[in-house]
Amino acid sequence: MTHPRTRRVGIPLLIAALLVLGAGGVRAGDDNRGALWAVNQATVPLSERFEFHGMLQNRWVNDLETYERTVFRPWLSFDWTDQVELAAGYDRHEFKDTDDENRAWQRIAYRYDFGAPALFTHFWLEERFFEGGARVAWRGRFQIGGDLDLPHDFGLLLRNEFFVDFNETSRIRRSGLGENHLYAGLNYDITAWLRFDLGYLMQYRDQNNRDDLFDHTVFTGFSARTPSLGLGD
Repeated sequence: MTHPRTRRVGIPLLIAALLVLGAGGVRAGDDNRGALWAVNQATVPLSERFEFHGMLQNRWVNDLETYERTVFRPWLSFDWTDQVELAAGYDRHEFKDTDDENRAWQRIAYRYDFGAPALFTHFWLEERFFEGGARVAWRGRFQIGGDLDLPHDFGLLLRNEFFVDFNETSRIRRSGLGENHLYAGLNYDITAWLRFDLGYLMQYRDQNNRDDLFDHTVFTGFSARTPSLGLGD
């Protein structure tokens, strides 16, 4: 059981660290809008170490007046150790008003459970293929965060993620920091296999030859987990 004092000290320190890291990546801009992301995903354990995942995202922007995109994401993960996870997957972004995008990606994640809260870091490498003819764009994503189990089947999740473009294309303004996501949310375990998520996501985006963009997003959806298929066990 986590000591109450550890909870009182650990949570404020994590919140302060995430806010400081996020503030460093955000620059002044005058383009703000409300948004909604509906994110639903499912996990199917294949064996003791392998899992298959699927996600569907629906995104509305411009204060919910415009449907922006649909995102499909299947991926496979492998528990290399109790603390390190390797994953690879594919994203399909279907936009309403621009050319669609396909992404291949690889990820390594590290999780350290020390009680209150558990901390995690993720590093992604993305290869982005635009259907309008732009050359392949390479991007790195670095995420740091933490989660904490709360009473009555609730949980707290905080995370900060930086998106760094490695090369310029006709769709990417320049190399360097392209986006910053700062997220705070709650989740609730409806059953042992179904969870509901609700949170706030502040998304900063360096737009191509326009003012910087800030989306203030309501993030919501469900996460399901099936029983293990026991393949190879």
